[in-house]
Amino acid sequence: MQIRIQHGRFKDAAWFPEKDEHVLVGGAGGISSWAAFFLARAGFKPFVVDFDTVDEINLAGQLFKKNDVGKAKVDAVKHIIKEFVGEDINVLKDYVTQNTPYCPFMFSGFDNMLARKDMFKVWKDNIHRYPITPIFVDGRLVAESFQIFCVTPNNIERYEEKLFDDTEIEDAPCTLRQTSHSAAMIATHMVGFFTNHIANIYLRENIREVPFFYEYFIPFNLTETTL
Repeated sequence: MQIRIQHGRFKDAAWFPEKDEHVLVGGAGGISSWAAFFLARAGFKPFVVDFDTVDEINLAGQLFKKNDVGKAKVDAVKHIIKEFVGEDINVLKDYVTQNTPYCPFMFSGFDNMLARKDMFKVWKDNIHRYPITPIFVDGRLVAESFQIFCVTPNNIERYEEKLFDDTEIEDAPCTLRQTSHSAAMIATHMVGFFTNHIANIYLRENIREVPFFYEYFIPFNLTETTL
C-alpha cells in the first residue's frame, strides 16, 4: 500500500491501515457523508451505498456544497473525497437491501430502521467468511443527541434487542433534525471506535476500548456508555 504524504503525521498509529482496508458505509446523509470523509482522510477505503439525491435542505447538516444540489449523494461524496483526499472511492446508487455487498467492516448511518435491519442482516449472515473480527458500527442521530452501537460477534443478541420497527419511533420536528456539528460529532466518534477496533486487530490485543453502546447529549455534555 502506497503511503500518501498527507498520512505522514499519523502513519505510525496502531490503527493505520496495513493494506487497503475497505469499509462499507450505508447511507450518504448526515452521519455517513461525514463518516465516509473521515474514513478516507484516515487512509481507509469507504464504499458508500445510498439511493438519494442532494436537496437544498440537506446543506444544513450533511457534507455537501451548494452546487451538489440535485446530484446523487453518493456521487457528491465521491467527488468531495476525490477533491479533499485525492482518492477514488467506490459508490453504489441504490437502496441497501439484504443483497447489498458484504464487508467485514460496516457503518450504518441511516435515518430509518428498515435499512439498518437489512444492512445488519447482510453483516450478520456473512461474518463467518473472514478470519478477522468484524464490526458493525451503527449510528443514530437526533438534532442534539446521538447513540452509537459497536456490534461484534459476541454481542449480536444484545444488539438485536435494540432493533425495532420504524412505527415505534417518535418523529422529531422537521425543523430540529440535524446540524453539521452534531453530525460531524457522531461520525467522529464512530470512526474513533472503529480505529480502536482496527488497532486491537493489528496489535492482537484488546487494549483499546470499543464500547458496545455510547450516547451523548450535547446540551448538558452527558455521556452514557452502559445500556
